[in-house]
Amino acid sequence: MIKFKKVKSVALSFALMMSLLAGCTNKSVTQESVSETAADTTVADTSEADAKEETSTANAENDTEATTEETSEVSTADAETDTDAETTADDETTAGETDEVIKETVVDETSDSEAETSTDGSEETSVETTVEATETTEEAVETTEVPEETTAQEPFRFDQTLDVRIVNWYQGEEEAPKTPYDKAYKAYLEKIQQDHNFTVRIENIGGWGESYTTQLSASISAGDPIGQVCILDASWAAGIMNNNFCEPLDTLRSLDLTEPKWNRGVSDAMTYGGHVYGMAIKNGGRTRAGVYFNKRLLQEAGYGAEDLYDFQKNGMWTWSKFEEVLAACTRDTDHDGITDVWGMTGFNMDFYTTAIYSSGADFVTKDATGKFVNRMNTASFQDALTWADRIWHTYSQPQPEGSEWDYFKTIFCNGEAAMRVAEEYVASELEIEGMADEWGFVMFPCPDGQEPITIEREEVAFIPSSYSTAEADNIAYVYDLFTDPVPGYEDSDVWKEEFLEYYPNREVVDETLARMRFGKVKERLDLYVYGFDETIGPGFIWELAGDTLTPAEAIESKQGEWNTCIKEQNNALKKLGR
Repeated sequence: MIKFKKVKSVALSFALMMSLLAGCTNKSVTQESVSETAADTTVADTSEADAKEETSTANAENDTEATTEETSEVSTADAETDTDAETTADDETTAGETDEVIKETVVDETSDSEAETSTDGSEETSVETTVEATETTEEAVETTEVPEETTAQEPFRFDQTLDVRIVNWYQGEEEAPKTPYDKAYKAYLEKIQQDHNFTVRIENIGGWGESYTTQLSASISAGDPIGQVCILDASWAAGIMNNNFCEPLDTLRSLDLTEPKWNRGVSDAMTYGGHVYGMAIKNGGRTRAGVYFNKRLLQEAGYGAEDLYDFQKNGMWTWSKFEEVLAACTRDTDHDGITDVWGMTGFNMDFYTTAIYSSGADFVTKDATGKFVNRMNTASFQDALTWADRIWHTYSQPQPEGSEWDYFKTIFCNGEAAMRVAEEYVASELEIEGMADEWGFVMFPCPDGQEPITIEREEVAFIPSSYSTAEADNIAYVYDLFTDPVPGYEDSDVWKEEFLEYYPNREVVDETLARMRFGKVKERLDLYVYGFDETIGPGFIWELAGDTLTPAEAIESKQGEWNTCIKEQNNALKKLGR
């Protein structure tokens, strides 16, 4: 691209102009910029002439080769210069002030032939010119730059239409746009597909668990992945990754996983040997644990229907306040010596793990080398487990004899327990399960003096390793566009629209969910150790909840199994990329 600058009111002699034009015949033009300096002009072959003004040229010798160098940049910083050109010829012609557009060029050295001009159409006269920079005079020469001429860059387009299939286990039927955002989102997807010549579709290829991961593994092993981008629950990621099924995303030029839209916790969890094998959109999922509460039962226990929101807002929603509310809600309403309403219910796995993470403790962490480390023998873990075990056996309704494992769903919906610890997505199920009373949702409380922590279990996206690096980069290019914020909604609260469909009031969304999205977050790294999640239920939490083992006994009984599990995962990571 040739840039243009406009120089106004520069007095040039006609002979000088002719000389420049003749010299430009064989000059080469380049797009590279040249250093911003004033033009240096070598003056040669000067001859004495009758001049109006007397000039001198340093280090110039008569009868030498004429060489003229032009620079691409004309200084515009309000410099006032006056250039006089003297020309010895049969006829002396002076050009008036003109507006001239000079292209930025880098020129080759001119030949040492003399410039010849034809005057009066018949007689050729050798014109020797002398160009020299003179001191600024009172007659200022004004120069201004014209902005560079640019054209809108055409969007990159694939030569052949690229079809990208994003697969998961939960996708439902596509719904018609309802809100302005829905319409803008649909329009954005249509635009990027048309502009860049690709198609993208999301498909449900199977239900939760083994049937889904089996399909993925079989198709990738066969070299024909069922999806170009595959979504995983965090607990499935290690099994897929350990088989070298995941493309290292950090090697793809189309992805920058340091952008704010990406979940840093997932990227760190999926980083091994210096490479990143999985990614997740920040705040893309709904797997954040909290506490659902029955407003009627809280009021009957002497609290206001919205008090838990106030406790959370004012920094009072702590373990001690939580236990205070549990104790008040656990009641024998008919005074027969049997508890009729319990402080809480829920899945024991949800409660114990959330309680431990809310304290800041961990089941598993990573060291500086990226290896997983057992943290269940630390004092912080043991203290949190002991507290959780006491709360469970004091305030949670025991599982009725002969009931199914998910008995707690009915217990909470029937108003037999005031609170239930569960993940956020449960909100969409409560109406289906028959919840009649008004309910709310707050974060899980934190130890006294600490900050509430959101416990994440984000979905992990990966690109199968079946593709070449170039093919994977193309897929990444599409997925990066697909996950970009919709123009005009980058910093908006449009995310709230989805959740208002499930929650009875805005306070849940504005207060609790906003804190979960933008507050302190902890990623569950134990989920990224293959098979580990299967060891913390049987023989550990289930025995604790069933009161067959104490916390100390449970930890001691599982240490060997946990260490083996972690060691095997670390060994598997060493083989990645081989």
